[in-house]
Amino acid sequence: MKIEPERLPVMISHCKTCPFKPNEQGFYQDVLLANEVITRTLFKAHQICHGTEGENREPNHRCKGAFDHNMEIYKRLGVDGLIQ
Repeated sequence: MKIEPERLPVMISHCKTCPFKPNEQGFYQDVLLANEVITRTLFKAHQICHGTEGENREPNHRCKGAFDHNMEIYKRLGVDGLIQ
């Protein structure tokens, strides 16, 4: 299924199982998975929130954690104005 990411809003908050959601110490709750997502998406794609997809469900939001992380990189590079 082809999805146009700019048509999907970014989640308002982290879903309960988001690998980017900070734990009690302020670290990602799943560092390995978060790094995998960053590597896969930074300059290639947007991550769909896994909490909004699955059997018989239509993906309807982008991942807040991945979007926020990647947007920080884009800001530092000065290309954040290109991202929707």
